[in-house]
Amino acid sequence: MKLALIADLHGNMTAVQALENELIAQDVQRIWCLGDLVGKGPNSDRTFDWAVANCELILRGNWDEGVGARTFRADGFYYAQLGPQRMDKLMQFPLEHHALISGRRLRLIHGRPVMHRLLPVQAPQEELAPLFDPDFDVVGYADTHRPGLRTLNRGLLFNTGSVGNGLGIPMVQFVILEGAEGATPAPFDLRFFTLPYDTEAAVRETEAQHGLPNGHLFVSELKTGIYARGSRSSALQRPEHLPGSPIRSVLDLQLP
Repeated sequence: MKLALIADLHGNMTAVQALENELIAQDVQRIWCLGDLVGKGPNSDRTFDWAVANCELILRGNWDEGVGARTFRADGFYYAQLGPQRMDKLMQFPLEHHALISGRRLRLIHGRPVMHRLLPVQAPQEELAPLFDPDFDVVGYADTHRPGLRTLNRGLLFNTGSVGNGLGIPMVQFVILEGAEGATPAPFDLRFFTLPYDTEAAVRETEAQHGLPNGHLFVSELKTGIYARGSRSSALQRPEHLPGSPIRSVLDLQLP
């Protein structure tokens, strides 16, 4: 099984199109999305529709839930862009998924809202350990917009990074998992991709969407990979690349 694990599309269709081309080149057979199809970027309707058409699994992320539940007054732009049917569908996506791959018990979540607060892979081990309860061997998540990998006493933890709003490395970030479905022990291979794409086109699309909440902050994040938003809960609103070489950066992890 060759499976792409993607997340955090965030309305950035330019990045999603680059992702699609790379998945075709990699001969990926299946796509699972760990959530946050919408919000932040200019084309939430298009990234939503792409995910529904191409992903056999979609989890509900914190932005999907916030927008779908109409939590924040400032998100009216997204409500209008998505329309009632997509809004309803956002709230129907599951919060997590479990699978048995190469003999490993795998748990997948977006991060929040399953996590009460967002934990990076560098968080203290005692805070991350409960993610493996009751008996998971591998936990995969997203939400931080930064790919990561860590071995803990409880098992293997990894983060897919973000397709549409990569931080640290402002490129398309995703993971390809290769393994055998089922309980029989077998190789378990994780490959971490950072893929350059036309961020200037994404910037132009964002700037053309008048009324997009905090569009200037999204533009800043696209260009720099530096988080530009603060807390969004206090005011009940969301305050909260450069074209590169075509060579892709890939990190392989193989487990026996």
